[in-house]
Amino acid sequence: MTDELYMALHAPDAISAEESVGSLRAQLRLALRERGFDEGDVVLLRFFCSDVYNQAPVIDRLWPCAEGCQRIHIGQQPLDSAYVSVQAYALRGAQKSAAGPGGLAVRHGGYSSLWLLAYPAAPGSAEAQTDDILTGLSARLAREGMSLAGNTLRTWYYLRDIDNTYAGMIKSRVRHYEAAGLTPATHFIASTGIEGRSPDPHALVALQAHAIAGLAPGQVRYLRAPGHLSPTSLYGVNFERATLVAYGDRRHCHISGTASIDAEGRVLHKGDVTRQLERTLENMAALLAEGGMRMADLAAATVYLRDGADAPRIAAPLFKALPDGCAVNINQGAVCRPDWLVEIEAEAVCPHSAPLPRFI
Repeated sequence: MTDELYMALHAPDAISAEESVGSLRAQLRLALRERGFDEGDVVLLRFFCSDVYNQAPVIDRLWPCAEGCQRIHIGQQPLDSAYVSVQAYALRGAQKSAAGPGGLAVRHGGYSSLWLLAYPAAPGSAEAQTDDILTGLSARLAREGMSLAGNTLRTWYYLRDIDNTYAGMIKSRVRHYEAAGLTPATHFIASTGIEGRSPDPHALVALQAHAIAGLAPGQVRYLRAPGHLSPTSLYGVNFERATLVAYGDRRHCHISGTASIDAEGRVLHKGDVTRQLERTLENMAALLAEGGMRMADLAAATVYLRDGADAPRIAAPLFKALPDGCAVNINQGAVCRPDWLVEIEAEAVCPHSAPLPRFI
């Protein structure tokens, strides 16, 4: 859609973090200008950092925070860029305002979007920190007249040392989601749970969330592709495989972190990253097909590899499967099961005509 823009920015030849940040900011300005956008249209900037503790201050110094834009610094080694890479999202014609620390409210068409960041207030276990985060998130949503179950479409959980912290995060999340009415009998939220450090070394868990007010129940569908993927509750977790949202002028599909899994919840092709990539892409295509969409509709994809050395092996088949123009970031990030070598999350957009309020 010409009023919506996803971008992936890389600086593979940078020789310092400072040079990387300068190059990325110049690339963003050029990409926006070429497509008829300006910096005021940017809604989201995700900075993927090889050393988030030391690079976050560099980013904030050289790329001052613009009002009306949410920024998040994520400690994940970019495998297609030196030091730092960026995933950006811009929306022309939206009205934006601050919504508390790190939060952004966006009015577009007949809808109000809320982008929130949540970090733990104090050191503690992953379970305790997730309790703190989800309690705070629910309160912030309530202040905007929203709720976890009724309005939240997408979440990203970034965990330090995921092999040891994921179980604690899930224990807390199951408890909070059940209290909010999110169960296997109702629905969950599209999500990614991935290895990712925060600038605060004491934060074991960080959460980004996207919620929308103004949607009627029939506008949202949960895509599960049961012939390819198991229900997530089968192995004790609680998220939707993908969420499809229909607007008057377009459809959005939010694809959760997807890996090489079958309809029984088993990891397929253990130890073979190339075959795991093939199955992951097959699962994504099945989810899109259930929603009447195609791989050609993908607008953005973030690829996570447990072992960064696998990046050259997956590059050719990955880019062959993804459409031209898809904004792709490839990062080192361990998945919630150690046997999974690759995971992909994605956003897809396609035109749609219906008697509903337009997205923008």
